[in-house]
Amino acid sequence: MRNPINLQEIGQRIKRERLANGLTQERLAEQVNITTHYIYEIERGSKTMSIAILAAISSALNISTDYILFGQDDNNEKKQELILQISKLSPSQKNKISEILRFLLKITDEI
Repeated sequence: MRNPINLQEIGQRIKRERLANGLTQERLAEQVNITTHYIYEIERGSKTMSIAILAAISSALNISTDYILFGQDDNNEKKQELILQISKLSPSQKNKISEILRFLLKITDEI
């Protein structure tokens, strides 16, 4: 069974991901169509959010709702590891990896 929902931890995860995505509270609020103050309150852990707002924040930050609510998401952990590995590559290596990924994605679309 999962841990109970902790609004302050949820707010911290949202803030951490917002900053990792280079977004201000204002920009995230625009993308989610809510006020900047509401984002501030969510990040402080003093306000709850509707399922619709949770889904919109999840989409805007490209993270799962499971990660936002519980801090657990295998896909997010894999994504973070990939980002870390890619950050260690040279520009030339990044270009090669990008070409390989485009090729692989094209192949999987054809299957």
